[in-house]
Formats: sequence, structure tokens, C-alpha cells
Amino acid sequence: MTAASAAAQSPTADPALIEDLVAANRILYDQGVVDGFGHVSVRHDKNPEHFLLARSMAPGLVTAADIMEFDRDGNAIDPTGRAVYLERFIRSEIYKAHPEVKGSCTATRRR
Repeated sequence: MTAASAAAQSPTADPALIEDLVAANRILYDQGVVDGFGHVSVRHDKNPEHFLLARSMAPGLVTAADIMEFDRDGNAIDPTGRAVYLERFIRSEIYKAHPEVKGSCTATRRR
């Protein structure tokens, strides 16, 4: 982690929020809302300028260890070599423009 990313990192998100995000990914997959694509994010509970989103992977496989923190511009705070979704920039714009939004989902399905 660089000094800049360490300085930008928020206090640790509530573990219950992270578990809810994991569950949301898995539920959306289980219910057929998303398949190997699509994802869900939440606004960070302790830093409203940041949001949480899983690394780029199938939503049905997401665990707490896969959840990453992003800043208001969609930059990963600590990527540690993990692949990230390009759509994170859309998320950052939603969270910037709408402070009342607490979560967002992109449902993508192959036909």
C-alpha cells in the first residue's frame, strides 16, 4: 500500500455491512438476477465519500475477503493486485451525485 492510499483509507467498514454486501451478491446470483456478470455496491458506513464493491469476479463466489474499498473517483484504496470492475466509475458518479443513495446494483445477464 502506498503512503497516499494509506492516508486515503477509511476506518474499517462495519463487518455486518460487508457481510450484507456478500449476501447481496450471492442472493442476486441465486435468484437469477445476475449470472457471472453484474454486481452490487454499498456506500461505506464510516466514510460517505467511499464505497465498497467486490473485486471483479462471479457474484455467486464473493466472500468478505473479496470486498474492496474505493474512493469517490472509483480508485481502489488497496488493490493488492486484484482485478476491479470498470463500472466502478459509474458507481462513483452515482455516489457523488446522490448522497442519499446507499447502494447500487448492476444486473447483467448473458442471453
